[in-house]
Amino acid sequence: MPDTDDNPAENHPEVAFGPYRLNPTRRLLLRDGVPLQVGGHEWEILVALVERAGAVLKKSELMLRAWPGSKVEEATLRVHISNLRKILEHGRGGTRYIESVSGHGYRFGAPVMPVSDLPAANTSTPSHIIPRPPRRMIGRDEVLSRLVTRLPVMRFMTIAGPGGVGKTTLALAAVHSLEPGHFADVCFVELESIVQSASVPGAIADALGLRITSADPVIDIAAHFRHRRVLLVFDNCEQIVDVMALVTERLLALAPELHILATSREPLRARGESVLRLKPLESPPRSAMLSVAEALAFPAVNLFMQCAGESRDALEIGEEEVATVVEICRRLDGLPLALELAAARAEVFGARALVSRLSDRLKFLTRGPRTAVTRHRTLRAMLDWSHETLTPAEQMTLRRLAIFDGGFDAESAGALVVGDGIAGADVLDILTSLRDKSLLDSTVVGDTVYFHLLQTCRDYALEKLDAAGETSLIRRRRLETSVVNGKPS
Repeated sequence: MPDTDDNPAENHPEVAFGPYRLNPTRRLLLRDGVPLQVGGHEWEILVALVERAGAVLKKSELMLRAWPGSKVEEATLRVHISNLRKILEHGRGGTRYIESVSGHGYRFGAPVMPVSDLPAANTSTPSHIIPRPPRRMIGRDEVLSRLVTRLPVMRFMTIAGPGGVGKTTLALAAVHSLEPGHFADVCFVELESIVQSASVPGAIADALGLRITSADPVIDIAAHFRHRRVLLVFDNCEQIVDVMALVTERLLALAPELHILATSREPLRARGESVLRLKPLESPPRSAMLSVAEALAFPAVNLFMQCAGESRDALEIGEEEVATVVEICRRLDGLPLALELAAARAEVFGARALVSRLSDRLKFLTRGPRTAVTRHRTLRAMLDWSHETLTPAEQMTLRRLAIFDGGFDAESAGALVVGDGIAGADVLDILTSLRDKSLLDSTVVGDTVYFHLLQTCRDYALEKLDAAGETSLIRRRRLETSVVNGKPS
């Protein structure tokens, strides 16, 4: 597949092998109609092998394809080949998809056929394919029940919350829990890879398998759903939130039977939107002295122990270790992604040694599944994904707010940020925007709104503060402000 192809969709059609379908244009691999998660390097290796099925590809050729411009060891290639074989269930039933050719490289050994050559009944990829429901969802029964009840009656809902809190997991659980008959169809569109606003409508139409016949893809999409009661799920809208607000408003106006469920780190702020805020899992309070059974009643502890049990044989905690596990869950803010990453580390370190290493959690929590989407493989990648959505003023404000070890009000925040391109009148708007984007939380005490950062986000923002060379400046401002106002620093 040369890089100079002018029309990837035309030159690289969807192909089938065994129970699998591979669509290079949509970067989609299906097994029996169900999408599979394939990492970026594994994807490039698979496409390269399938393109030249039956031919032997040298290891150097595959490494160049998967890591262009980078030098990697053959051992790295072997690891990714092994991952691909697991994804394809290589060897099951005697079928061997990726064969090693000693001294030469690898060959795709299964017969490959263009989907266009299959019998007519199987020539199209169904637009309603939904990823499998999650294996595990803890502490979300109430919010799941509420969402399932509201989806058939609310035309437009958004699940909003911080990165790693489980928005996609909740959305998938909800659509799989709907009673038959509520919707004629459910269509799932993953938006993570779409970053250019102008390409959004066309990319959505392509993901749905729709043919575009007009200059405005939104009109074609709406026409497809105009007389059908369909639930359309838009997953990961935060990178293109502005254009998604316009797209959803137009679709709902043009297709009166259509319902939309979106997931995003911030609301789309479109007309008719109902927002469901997803919070981190509840952890025990700091001062609690709990038994094992009492600790496990908290969803954050329950999730950590279940994940740790999967990573490490027979992991158990006694009464003397309860406080340690509770501390892990509190310091990770009850974020499901952080808890899962930490549980994977418990396999090596155990719970007690894990606590001491959480002071450097951004470097330590890096063992997400290779098949997970990129932003969920490390804690830092998840936070980078959120940080990229911020304006320069929001980025500066966020890193400076990290100096607060606890709650703060708008006046205290303004003392740290006003004057560096930010006016006093801008502060509340910026704080509100950061809250909307799930990077700040807020509580109301009397007539005052107090904001605070989750500890995981604070650690990240402190790194950004140090990288900007502002740590000493902001510490001094914080101290000076505290002395002037008579507040403790």
